[in-house]
Amino acid sequence: MFAIDEDLRFHLLSISVEGCRVGGLRVHRSGGESAFPRYSPGSCRFQCRRRIYQFHESCVTAHAIGGIPAKIQSCRYRQGSIAMTVIRRFAGILVHPAAVFVLAIAFAGVLRYLDKRGAYLPYTAAVTLTLAAIAYIASRRPIFSLYTAGAVTLLIGIASKVKFDLKGFALHYYDLVFTGGDTSALDFLVRNYGYILYIGLALIGVAVVLLAVVFTADRPRAPRLLWRVGLVPACVGLAILLFPKATPENQGFMPFIDGYNASAFYFSFADFDPMGRKVKLADHLKTDVGESLSGTADCGTGQKPDVMLVLSESQADPAIFPELGLPEDFRALFASDDGMVRPLSVEIFGGGTWATNFSVLTGLSPTDFSWQSHYVTELMENRIRGALPEMLAACGYRTVTIMPMFQQFVNEGDFLRSIGVQEVYDAAALGLAGVGNLTEDSTYYDFAEKLIAKHRATDGRPLFLAIQTMFAHGPYDAAPETRDAGSKPFSDDPQVDNYLRRVHAARLQIHRFLAERQAEPGPRGTVLLEYGDHQPIATKPLLEQRGDLRLADLTSPAYRTFLSIHAFETPVDKHLFDKPMATGFLAATLVEAAGLPSSPLMRSLADLREACGGKYHDCPQRELVDANLTMRANGGLLKLD
Repeated sequence: MFAIDEDLRFHLLSISVEGCRVGGLRVHRSGGESAFPRYSPGSCRFQCRRRIYQFHESCVTAHAIGGIPAKIQSCRYRQGSIAMTVIRRFAGILVHPAAVFVLAIAFAGVLRYLDKRGAYLPYTAAVTLTLAAIAYIASRRPIFSLYTAGAVTLLIGIASKVKFDLKGFALHYYDLVFTGGDTSALDFLVRNYGYILYIGLALIGVAVVLLAVVFTADRPRAPRLLWRVGLVPACVGLAILLFPKATPENQGFMPFIDGYNASAFYFSFADFDPMGRKVKLADHLKTDVGESLSGTADCGTGQKPDVMLVLSESQADPAIFPELGLPEDFRALFASDDGMVRPLSVEIFGGGTWATNFSVLTGLSPTDFSWQSHYVTELMENRIRGALPEMLAACGYRTVTIMPMFQQFVNEGDFLRSIGVQEVYDAAALGLAGVGNLTEDSTYYDFAEKLIAKHRATDGRPLFLAIQTMFAHGPYDAAPETRDAGSKPFSDDPQVDNYLRRVHAARLQIHRFLAERQAEPGPRGTVLLEYGDHQPIATKPLLEQRGDLRLADLTSPAYRTFLSIHAFETPVDKHLFDKPMATGFLAATLVEAAGLPSSPLMRSLADLREACGGKYHDCPQRELVDANLTMRANGGLLKLD
């Protein structure tokens, strides 16, 4: 800190002297050696010879015009911090044209890594330029605007990659509507994947700091506002021009299940529906089909056994992965009461349990909804008639669901009520503090045992009970703390081993529940159908290693789980379940095999199963599926407008 009390002269010059550019102002110390600071008019800060000086009081008492001297009285200043010097030099590097070019190349490389193919990248780049043009209107800083748009695109791409790796479905704009306003879903994500959220917030923080540094270094360039505004429609037009042409690879849900993570979110705005009510299933309806289907129940006169469904979270037939070398007694835990382990074809991978549950209860294919497949429980509330719970309720059944999540999660509670479930017992009803995979499945079975006992003692109606489990759900970072998990490792891979331990515990616990059903079949008998909803993310490396992670192909082993059928003091034709079938046929097959109350809709689904060889969305005679959907719509069983 020191003071200068001497005459200074200001001269209007547009030159650079000894590394000190003044932007038109040169400061000359009369009678001695010159000093040339970089001076910012209107402030008391300047830089010269790699040093930053800050005036402690206003020192400018006059403006220099044409070389007229100006008097500065006792101007005091101090040297700035080294950290600020480093930051400013770093900022100068970032805004240098060579650095911008290098980072643009790196940006393109990261986008190519995030996307499965490069064909979508020109469109993604055009959308990024559109964002940059919007930022340029307000900031007037071109380099800052480019960096801002690039950061947004990269952060969206990374988020999409994370979602795809966890759930098998890339980021879609509708996630902001479907999940953003769902506090239960957000709570689930924070509790189970909080570490990912924290990493994401850290990345956003780093991006904000870097952009702030670039903002200070990038000098405003101010062409007329009309020119700046005109860049936006030009970039939008370029994006429209580069939008990928429709092909089998990019129609409907394909970009979201096939690894186009850099472009999927931007691509999803092609599906934008301001009213949010256009149902993609309507695309399958045919105008030349005049017949209609009825969902009216034919209750019959025979016995009505208690019907129980168990959704076994994240479980699949171990025989799909022989490389794990699991013992035979492990696989035997997946068998029906006749000793057979039966295959089931699902349409999701890694997550989206509610989509499988939706398919089983309604007799519909989630994939037929295209990109809306993960949002069906919100989209289709009060739009479906004739579903299994509604049909059984019409025939005098008490219909109940036990679920590990809060019922508002993905709107599942309200959706289930809309298709005939009379009572929904969720995490709150079960007394669970929160949602997650820390609660053992025995919790749900114990609750079910009490409900069944009380029902049979006080209620004369037959019981339909659907139980959802949770213990085998990810993440698999920590070993499960339960004796049912076993003491010996199942795999050298910690993630796979923790997953298999959870499955082992879940299998032992459902077998104890089955033993109770054997001991207490009820006055009408009981039929129990168990099914795996999807494979977990833990099997992804195994599928990748052998080239079977073909998420665009419903015949991929990634979409195979299992089902088991158990009959207690009631006849069931188990052979109907021997052949692989899609989840959309499961309810109709159960109705047929157990002689349950039926309906024209259920019988038509059983006929469709035979005609399609158990396939639904990918039925070789797809026109039969579309005709069935059209007849359901004609009969008022589907409301798609």
